[in-house]
Amino acid sequence: MFTFKNLVAVSMFLFGTTFLWMTASFAGRTPPPSGAAWSIENVLAVLAIVGFAAAGWGVFKDQSWWEAAATASAIVGVIAVVPYVIGLTQVDVGISDPGVQMNLAMHVIGSAAVIAIVCVPVVHQWFVTRLA
Repeated sequence: MFTFKNLVAVSMFLFGTTFLWMTASFAGRTPPPSGAAWSIENVLAVLAIVGFAAAGWGVFKDQSWWEAAATASAIVGVIAVVPYVIGLTQVDVGISDPGVQMNLAMHVIGSAAVIAIVCVPVVHQWFVTRLA
């Protein structure tokens, strides 16, 4: 059934999976780039993916901890942007590529939206009342 709660749960999961695009495997190089920045990025991306999947499950199952999981995942997601940009500059891609710009914007804005949903009282109240 298409309830608001189910759509939010699926959306959390799907947004989390987009962090896969920020890993070295998706940098557009064969073989994938390596180095400290890419290693850190891969770990942060996996943490964001797992965290958003857990948050989506928490929303779906009406668990109280979904907010903490979503907030932590969003913070990890914003932090993941830094080694991603550093890694891209090391492989001479930079942030001038439109696909990279769209990827960065989507992850920063999406993570900021999740943080706002949880931390801004008016938005949080509106959101939580619709989950019930």
